[in-house]
Amino acid sequence: MRSRSGFRGAALCILAPWMFFVSGTAAGAALVIKPSVSTKFFYDDNAALTIQPHDFSAGSELLGALRLSRETAAMELQGLARLNILLDAGGDVYRDKDNQLLSLSFTRKGELSRWSLSGSWRRDSIVRSVSIIDDIDEDAAAQEPDDDVDAGLVQTSIRRNRFVFKPSWSHQFSPRSEVAVRYGFDNVAFEDTKNTSLFDYQNHSLSGRHFYRITERDQFTTTLGMKQYRAASVNRDYDSYNFLVGLKHNYSESASGHFEVGWQKTSYTSSIDAGDTANYLFRVYGEKKTGLTKFSVRFGRSMFASGAGEVVNSDDLVFKMTRELSEKMRFSFHVKGFQNKSIRRDSPWANRRYVLISPTLIWKITRRWSVDASYRYRRQNRDIDSRSAESNAIYLSMRYSRPTQL
Repeated sequence: MRSRSGFRGAALCILAPWMFFVSGTAAGAALVIKPSVSTKFFYDDNAALTIQPHDFSAGSELLGALRLSRETAAMELQGLARLNILLDAGGDVYRDKDNQLLSLSFTRKGELSRWSLSGSWRRDSIVRSVSIIDDIDEDAAAQEPDDDVDAGLVQTSIRRNRFVFKPSWSHQFSPRSEVAVRYGFDNVAFEDTKNTSLFDYQNHSLSGRHFYRITERDQFTTTLGMKQYRAASVNRDYDSYNFLVGLKHNYSESASGHFEVGWQKTSYTSSIDAGDTANYLFRVYGEKKTGLTKFSVRFGRSMFASGAGEVVNSDDLVFKMTRELSEKMRFSFHVKGFQNKSIRRDSPWANRRYVLISPTLIWKITRRWSVDASYRYRRQNRDIDSRSAESNAIYLSMRYSRPTQL
């Protein structure tokens, strides 16, 4: 009963603002609706990513999704509703039998200004997390650091309810000058956290960015941001301020790079201590297209909230490569790694190193049927333990999708 009421409430919070904005938008472009259904078979020799004795996990999963999109000269709308149902799986790792996801993003475009609203609600777990970027715009992963830094944090399937709301506004003052303001709200609540170190939290962020085009290929950026983190159940409060400067350069029509460096200062209080800390931030983005192949890379240091009741500095690296092998076959290679460090020196539990490597082969049999096979390797090492946990997994999926224009 709790999950149903939570779904209705989250859906109302996400849908209401979009109905207000969309209602005043002129009709014209078709609304594209893309329903899909897929089955997945998996095998994982260490799904919990634990160093303790364990059994392998194997099973099958059914996924139903509904994706919608509409774009005109004045607006852009994208949405995704998805339900994952675990049909069969051995062991205690996959205790949650279903995951739900609802995501919407709307942008209204003016001659010089742009308003955007994006929001999502998901009910998943850290062991079986669901992603939005991979389904709506996988290229966005090369530009925005992943704020879900809790992968591998616990070795049991704990339900997580996460609601994210991010409005933004940008305005172009001249062909060379533009400003953007963005607010973010993140509310995370866990279920049945006994014998774990997970805590509910809220995270607020506000940032302002200025873009100045120096030449046709070079753009100078400055960013000022604030973040507020609250974990009420453990009385932990974090307030942070950061400043970054950067340079974006287009090397050619098919290659670009963005470099940012800055400083952050954070003050924290808890039931047992309080203090201040300062550290540097940096981010590097790069993208290159060569014929049928596309490369993207991102690495740097960012600061994120964690379900461990902490704020962590996360040094992360993401590399993606996709290549069109033929008209019907595509290969992708994904590498993700991060090192998390709590900003409090006396809190080592969240400090760890994590790496994921995943090659995938996708075969589009017909316009509506496709098959993909992938392998996933994960490795994690915690500062409080010298031993490393490793996982090898194989996935095989078959998908049916049928786009429809209204």
